[in-house]
Formats: sequence, C-alpha cells, structure tokens
Amino acid sequence: MEYTERHKELALFYRQMGDGGILPGTGIRVLKVSFHSHETVNYHPEARVPNEFTGFFNAEGMKKVNDNFTYYIFMPSADTGNKGAIILLHGLNERSWEKYLTWGERLAADTGRPVVLFPIAYHMNRSPLSWVDRHLMMPAVAARLLKDPSINMASFANVALSTRLSVLPHRFFLSGYQAVNDLLSLISQIKEGSHPYIRSNGRVDIFAYSIGVMISQVILLSGEGGLPSDSRLFFFCGGSSLNRMNGTSKLIMDSRAFERLLSFYIDKIDTLPQTTDKKFSDIIHNTPVGVAYYAMSSGNRYDKCCKDRFRQESDRIKTVTFANDRVIPPAGIADLLAGTDYEIRSPEYEYIHENPFPLMRGDSSGIVDSEFDKLFTTAARFLA
Repeated sequence: MEYTERHKELALFYRQMGDGGILPGTGIRVLKVSFHSHETVNYHPEARVPNEFTGFFNAEGMKKVNDNFTYYIFMPSADTGNKGAIILLHGLNERSWEKYLTWGERLAADTGRPVVLFPIAYHMNRSPLSWVDRHLMMPAVAARLLKDPSINMASFANVALSTRLSVLPHRFFLSGYQAVNDLLSLISQIKEGSHPYIRSNGRVDIFAYSIGVMISQVILLSGEGGLPSDSRLFFFCGGSSLNRMNGTSKLIMDSRAFERLLSFYIDKIDTLPQTTDKKFSDIIHNTPVGVAYYAMSSGNRYDKCCKDRFRQESDRIKTVTFANDRVIPPAGIADLLAGTDYEIRSPEYEYIHENPFPLMRGDSSGIVDSEFDKLFTTAARFLA
C-alpha cells in the first residue's frame, strides 16, 4: 500500500489502539513504554506572567504531564536481538504522533530494527491536551493579539508555545536540555541491557526531523559519552544553527515569539543578569549539553566551540532536505554541515516544512508517495 492510503489507515488504527497492538497487515507490534524524567530544571517565573496566560505556566500541572509519560516502540516480528534500535525524533510544537506512524512503520519494516518514537519535553503526549483544543485556545489568541495587534501567524495551534517563549525564552533551552538528558538516559538504558524490550548488542541510531535534528546535534557535540561511537544519525529537514532558522508559522510559533527567541539567544545570552538568571546561565555555559546548545545558536559560536566537529563525524551523518523549506532553509544546513553527506531534493508538489508529505488526491498523491518512498529508502539503507 502506498504512503497516502497507508497514512489514513494507520491514523485510524492509532486513534483506536489504546495501549498497543499490531500494525494492520504487518507483524510489527506497537508497544507503549513508561518513562520517568529525572532532568527537570526547576525554574518558576510565575510572577512575570500576565494573568490571562498563567495557565500556560502551571508549574505543578506541567511537571506532572511532562515528567511521567509514555513512548512507543515499533517492534518488527522477526528477531531483533543484534539490531539495537532507531530513535525517531519529531519537530517543534507537535502534539500528535499520527504524522509519524508511516515513518516509524517504514523504518521498522525496511531495517528490521525496533523504532522508538520518543517525545521531546513539553511536546506530544508530554503536554496538556488543552493546548490543541481550538475552543480553549482561541481566547488566548485573542488576548495575545489584543496586547500586540502587529503579531503575525498567531493561531490556536501555536499560542501555548508562543506565549511561553515570549514570556520566558529560557524555556526553549530548558525543554531541549531535559530532552537531551532524557534521550541519554534512554540510550544508556539500552546499552546497559536494562531496557525491557530492546537488547544491548546493537547500534542505537537516530532518525531526526526538524528541531529533532538540533537535539541530535547537541547530543553529538556535548561529548558526554552518551551517544555510542558507532551510532549513525539521519537528518531530515534540519541541521542549521538557530539564527539561520525561521520559526514563524501557524503550526510552530508566531512572529513575536520567534523575534523574542532570536533576540534572547543571539543578542542577550552572553549578558544575562547574574542575580535572576544565574542558574540558567550556569547550565548553558558550564555544562556540556548547555555549551552544545550555545554552539548551535549561531555559526560563529559553533566555529569557536566545536569547529569541524560535524565534518570529523561525517561518516556517521547523512542529511536530506527539501529545496523550498522556509523554516530551516537548505543554505543554513549546508553551511553548518559542510563536509558531510548532504543532499537537497526538489519534490514536484506543494509542501511546507511542517508537512513534507501532504495528503493529496489523484495523480498528485502518486508523486508524494514516490517522494516518501525515496526518502525512507535512503534512510533505511543508511540505518540498516
């Protein structure tokens, strides 16, 4: 079955599967695994939050849903004893795994390896369900626009993230910091042989998309020893420094939030007041993960902190991106990943970064199906 039809079938399966099941027409089992995060950074700026937006900063509520969560494993039917796992990382401000079901299935089927769909902190099922409820979020959109009518791309889908980053841009790094440490814990669990379903005698690789690529790059640059030396990284539509991105999108964040993000991380990060931001500053400047995120904020900082590290690791990195990607444009990726295996493709259909494989009808669906097949054939060959 081609991608377009399979996407629809798996989306229906996902809504009905509960705690797991077998993907229709395959022997691939879907397992639901519990995870507890130990890496929360307690940083509570409630006093700075406007009254109408305090719900987005409910520290106790956020901690509960973010720190104890579940992730999925797509487990092929054949023996996977010496095949380790592939960890699949998603994009920024995503709240549902539906988009990635076909991705995970294809990787598991073509490589014969378990595929882990792991949520970034405060994303997917690690965020409140209310954040994707149009009726609950539209009053917050109206309040945000009332305060600043010049905002572009405000929407019910991005108002939670936009508000949180506008009020406290520190959250971008802090959630990423937690996500990296969660992933290092997962990788350690697998390699130590303590994972309940994945054996230790195989590679742990990463298939990363969008902001998931930056998280993967930080893991590699941090040099913590958490990423095994034989691990491979496949990057899709991502890989540039933060200052070469354009996150303004109705599906990601509004214009004011992205302006605030760039202003904070490019212009202010080196001059944070030690009275109020000392803890944050210590993490970002004095921890390996923090320094890696700092390096990823701009090309100049990468050159100073980690020059040529990606080139030195080129045998384990493969990147594919699309020519018309406006969120993470190819030029920024090419600059940062110079010297690695990097490919720009030009699909012959209308797409956006947030939806590289749109569902279409008629002949157009066949073109999308073909591009999807091409991408995941490339990925599976690299990660097999």
